[in-house]
Amino acid sequence: MDIGFVGIGMMGKPMAVNLLKAGHNVTVVNRSQGKVQELAGMGATPGGSPADAARGAEVVGLCLVGDAVVESVLCGEDGVLAGAEPGTIVLDHSTVHPEFARHMEEACAAQGVTYLDAPVSGTGDVAWGGRLTVMVGGDAAAFERTRPALDAVSANARFMGPVGSGNMAKLLNNMVKDINQLGVLETFVLGAKQGLDCGLLFHVMRHGASVSRQLERILPKILDRSFEQTSYVSTNIKDQDLMEWMIGQAGLELPLRNAARDSWLYAAQQGLFLRAPPPGRPKRGARPSWRYAAEQGLASADPPEAIKALEPIAGVEVAGELLPRDADVPPHDGRYGALDRATAAMYEVGVFEAFALTTKLGMDAQAMYEVMRTASGASARLERIGQVILGGASGDAGPSVDDYVACYEPLLEEARRDGLRMPLHEASASLWRRAAEQGLGSEPSSAAYAFYG
Repeated sequence: MDIGFVGIGMMGKPMAVNLLKAGHNVTVVNRSQGKVQELAGMGATPGGSPADAARGAEVVGLCLVGDAVVESVLCGEDGVLAGAEPGTIVLDHSTVHPEFARHMEEACAAQGVTYLDAPVSGTGDVAWGGRLTVMVGGDAAAFERTRPALDAVSANARFMGPVGSGNMAKLLNNMVKDINQLGVLETFVLGAKQGLDCGLLFHVMRHGASVSRQLERILPKILDRSFEQTSYVSTNIKDQDLMEWMIGQAGLELPLRNAARDSWLYAAQQGLFLRAPPPGRPKRGARPSWRYAAEQGLASADPPEAIKALEPIAGVEVAGELLPRDADVPPHDGRYGALDRATAAMYEVGVFEAFALTTKLGMDAQAMYEVMRTASGASARLERIGQVILGGASGDAGPSVDDYVACYEPLLEEARRDGLRMPLHEASASLWRRAAEQGLGSEPSSAAYAFYG
């Protein structure tokens, strides 16, 4: 297949390389010419402009940052549409506003070009291994025509519906990803404050109820204090802006997601995480604009570094030895299991909120489940609770609502006593207490989804 590819940065480069490895003819265009020449050495054709990438291409892939850049690359004087022939398909892997994606669809259609919004999930080894998850919105027949290109870069390319739904699915997955990631950071700061062995805690959790894609991705970095760049806080901040629009469209109140949003704000207030807050700066309540985070020099930080915003409050550093994955779980006291269960309980609330928002927006819940289980929002609890919510499993053999309530109370009491910030776990515990108060205490935890229904 003849493919043009514009944007060979942190995500675009492995995608373009995998297209070459699959035998496609690829013309690459990038602002940095060094990367273009590197891929030319691997067999790519260097292009001087987006129009060059589009000439003679069946498919043009875009992997760019922000609506304005996408519009310039597509519609500019020497943009993709200046070189594309009718019948060309644009696969836009950028994360953009869903309504903006629809505008780009209209601009492309005016010239006989088909636009698909096709954002991706996965970083690092996942991207280089061609195992990305791609969420595609647009024309179903065009989606099928792009299969050879999608199969070269992904393990799961899923059609989500009309243009815009690809980005909506990406944002829903990222909402769960943020909840899981930030909740895990809270868990490990509390564990370190309790004097637990953080390496053992990770080993218990990765073999327990709270195993997740985010736990596996970020904890080795944190334990080793080695924050290799695989993503950017600025990307999370941009996605939060888009989530505000989606939630407004649905008219839902999502307390756990709001706690995740506020946690990113709090981390942003700490600047680069490398200095203590100035005297008198409030630790809670202040809500500057999302732009403020980038202005503080935080934009280029790797998201797991957010733990440095929580550690000074607890007076701890989360570090430890990484046990071999196949090692038997050593004997441990009940506090390790309690943190594992509390984290799993938080994951479940995140799943509830994601499915409630999916349903309210009129999206395909089954397709959303299939996306999340291979993307950055994946977890063991998603696998089980998602099936129950979708009706694919009867009941839930997991913990009851009362089990989660009982697990949370001593943990949060200790956190409050020590002045720790645990907003995600507090929001999660509030849902479980409310469910118990409504008579669901003896029911399986999945019964609490009724509050969102």
